[in-house]
Amino acid sequence: MLHASGARRHASLTAVLSLAFAASALFSVVLTRDENSVAALWLANGILAAALLVLPSRWAAAALAACAVLSLTINFATGAPLRLAPAFTALNLAEAGLAAWLVRRTLGHRPRMGDLRQLLQLLGLAVIPACALTALPAGAIISTAGGGFWATSWSWALAHVLGMAVTLPAVLLLVHGRSCPDFRRSRAERAAIYGSVVGLSIIAYLPATFPTPILLTPLLVIAAFRLGPRGAALTALTMSVVCTLVVTKGPVAKIATLWTPVERIHNLQLVIALGFMTSLSVALILAEQARIRRLLAMRTRAAKRAQARAQAAGAAKAEFLATMSHEIRTPMNSILGFTQTLIRRDDLPEEARRQLHLIDRAGASLLALVNDILDFSKLEAGEVELALRPHRPAQIAEESLAIIAPAAADKGLDVRLEVAGPADAVAEVDEFRLRQILLNLLSNAVKFTEAGRVDLVLSIREQGEALLLRFEVRDTGVGIPRERMHRLFRRFSQVDSSVSRAYGGTGLGLAICKGLVEAMGGLIGVKSAPGAGSVFWFEITADAAAAEADSAPRGEAADLSGLRVLLVDDHPMNRDLGRTVLGLLGCEVAVAADGAEALELAGRLPFDAILMDVHMPVMNGLEATVAIRALDGPAGGVPIIAMSADVLPEMVERCRRAGMNDAVGKPIQIEALHGALARWGGRDVRGRGQPAEAAA
Repeated sequence: MLHASGARRHASLTAVLSLAFAASALFSVVLTRDENSVAALWLANGILAAALLVLPSRWAAAALAACAVLSLTINFATGAPLRLAPAFTALNLAEAGLAAWLVRRTLGHRPRMGDLRQLLQLLGLAVIPACALTALPAGAIISTAGGGFWATSWSWALAHVLGMAVTLPAVLLLVHGRSCPDFRRSRAERAAIYGSVVGLSIIAYLPATFPTPILLTPLLVIAAFRLGPRGAALTALTMSVVCTLVVTKGPVAKIATLWTPVERIHNLQLVIALGFMTSLSVALILAEQARIRRLLAMRTRAAKRAQARAQAAGAAKAEFLATMSHEIRTPMNSILGFTQTLIRRDDLPEEARRQLHLIDRAGASLLALVNDILDFSKLEAGEVELALRPHRPAQIAEESLAIIAPAAADKGLDVRLEVAGPADAVAEVDEFRLRQILLNLLSNAVKFTEAGRVDLVLSIREQGEALLLRFEVRDTGVGIPRERMHRLFRRFSQVDSSVSRAYGGTGLGLAICKGLVEAMGGLIGVKSAPGAGSVFWFEITADAAAAEADSAPRGEAADLSGLRVLLVDDHPMNRDLGRTVLGLLGCEVAVAADGAEALELAGRLPFDAILMDVHMPVMNGLEATVAIRALDGPAGGVPIIAMSADVLPEMVERCRRAGMNDAVGKPIQIEALHGALARWGGRDVRGRGQPAEAAA
């Protein structure tokens, strides 16, 4: 069925193109053939060349045969000399065939008029060479009948180039050109444009003092803008036919003018060439722009869909990591918590104590690995948000050095802090992230230093209303060879990546440091030499602040005996561990399994502090905090400390906004918990910090 339909289509197209060839040949012969038997505008060969290009080989051969018979018939019917008619037919067929062959060599087997470049290639590499090659034998043949060889050859080449330049692209566009939705117009508008072209073409060459033909080109350009390449080709073809009729058979041809018939024909050829090339070029450029706009719109939609999928995948990844972090930290809380509790016992054998220290150290390494993976995933996704608050950089440096001091002491290393500049300066910084960078660099320095010292140098320089903070971590360790420095600050990369490397690690620490420093708008780098130690440094600029934040008062570690603490946690093992740790600290402990139970106990019993888990059934920790803050009396002002495995900065900030005063992460670190209770225990925090708001 499809084969029969295709055959009918090809047969119809063959018949239409053959008849168009005959009509255009008759038009050119009758109207524009001069005394040398050369037409001023020869349209037929472009139609035949297009037929050879758009039809399958069998139908193309049929069209070639039909056009040969029609050409001979027209030549004989119009009085061409018997000895010249077969020669003219042969030259026309050869010219069309040569042009079609050159087009295929230039534009491929199925040529398209898709853009201006293809049009110029068709004209310059196919139409002009084919017509020029046939013009020479045509001039030789016609010159035997008395015409001049060069004049005849030139007239033939000009007429055939112009005719084929109009009809060949026009037929290709009409047969194979795609209908662009940007150029769809109403029937009334199309009729108005074509009618204007016909009307102006008629009056353009009537006797007049004004050079009316120059108005044809702007009209054709308007048609190109409104109708696109197909419309431009049809209007140019219409203009060519109508103007030729007027010039050869209209009133201007019958009266004396300043121009001879040959000059009028040449003027006509120039107008047709300029109008056609201008309008079709504009139309092809507009069509290409429309295609690019559609392609851009399509790719924009695809990009938005891909972005939506990526965002959904990122959200799923973040949710997965948060869930996995919480699930990993929950059992680790018991492992590390009970390990630290057992270490504090006095009745342990020394070997058991040593083994517990090993368990504690291994658990801490696993916890550091989980933290690194979470932080790096957040950096990769660009989801790190800085919580800027007034802090003293010198104090952050001092506390960071104090944290790694025990590990340095175990290796016999000296540690020292040096501050250059105003040590009491306060800056708007993210205390958590800044301490994270320092601890990472200081831990590396301790790890890679076997003897000597580790120094932390802080330089503070005022720059108007901002402070330039430069931190340097100096060690006397193994140093780094120059050829291996490129591995630093890259993810999953280490200076020594061999299977026999002496130091472990994920290779994420420095990559996280680099990401955090860049998130703060700073720079990070290293100076090192083998055997001479290393200096890791980073610089950030922070706004100066008037005073340190008041939301987290600091206090000395105090005796917590008798401190009444409400421990809220949905996990039985965590409640057991919390009760044990708080008992060691001398606290009086009450427990609740969810936020609703905590709210009921807080409203009924007096407490000095509440340790609140965040993720719980029935009522989560954020909702419970908001509800407790709304209680009347002392219960509404009790300090609430978040104690959760979700220690991401975003969650910590949500806890603060809900009304919590501090946050302690899981696994429980006894010293951190003791410090938080010492700072807040027994205080009335009503009205401090930011107002509570409902959790999302």
